[in-house]
Amino acid sequence: MATRVYLLDNGSLVLDQSFMTWNHGHGTEVRFPVYAIYINHPQANILIDTGFDKDWVERKLPFEKPMQTPQQTIEAQLKAIGLTPDNIDIVVNSHLHFDHCSGNKKFPKARFIFSKSELRHAFVPDPWERLGYDHTLVDMPQSQMELLELNGDDYTVVPGVTLIETPGHSAGHLSVVVELGSQAPMVFPIDVAYSRHNLEDKVIMGLHTDPADLLHSMVKIQNIAHRLGGKIFYSHDPDDYQTYRKAPEYYEG
Repeated sequence: MATRVYLLDNGSLVLDQSFMTWNHGHGTEVRFPVYAIYINHPQANILIDTGFDKDWVERKLPFEKPMQTPQQTIEAQLKAIGLTPDNIDIVVNSHLHFDHCSGNKKFPKARFIFSKSELRHAFVPDPWERLGYDHTLVDMPQSQMELLELNGDDYTVVPGVTLIETPGHSAGHLSVVVELGSQAPMVFPIDVAYSRHNLEDKVIMGLHTDPADLLHSMVKIQNIAHRLGGKIFYSHDPDDYQTYRKAPEYYEG
């Protein structure tokens, strides 16, 4: 059985461009996509991130102007490919900012994997990062959690699905590489680089915990993609996103 990768369209949000490109473009709004990643692997059904909740954003961060149709909720996106939340074995959170974890509580049967430091920042964020975190989204005492402390090492979720430690945007940020047999590996920097412009021109985003760490992570994930011959999929690039296959279409190898 081959591995299949589905990109689950979760809608879109708005930020000032200065959050997308640090200290550039103040006063210009940018609408950007948000998506989760479902991996149908022979050993497990894996979900990378769980998206945002429109009602939560409208209450907490209305200036981000969420757009999300009923068909773009995480449950509806899974239903479109014949799944329910109960079919998910593992949820990996790249980090615990709201647009990557707001659907976590919809997966009570899943095992959760994310960085230990992310949980600390979700509950006790530093003053400059409070915009992204809300501990109520990840306060799940009954859930099975595997909290990673990688110290620079990689982590294999299942063979062919690897987590890469890439701090800077957040303290415990993880990127993802999915191998697809004879096809080019899929490299997901997640929020190491919102867009192609961020990564290729080394223009860091305005939301970060450490600009030097973020720049190092950019170089790291770009080198990994080059070494593997991988294709990079950006998390919030409005232009590149239009070229991606979205569920129910998929990538397979």
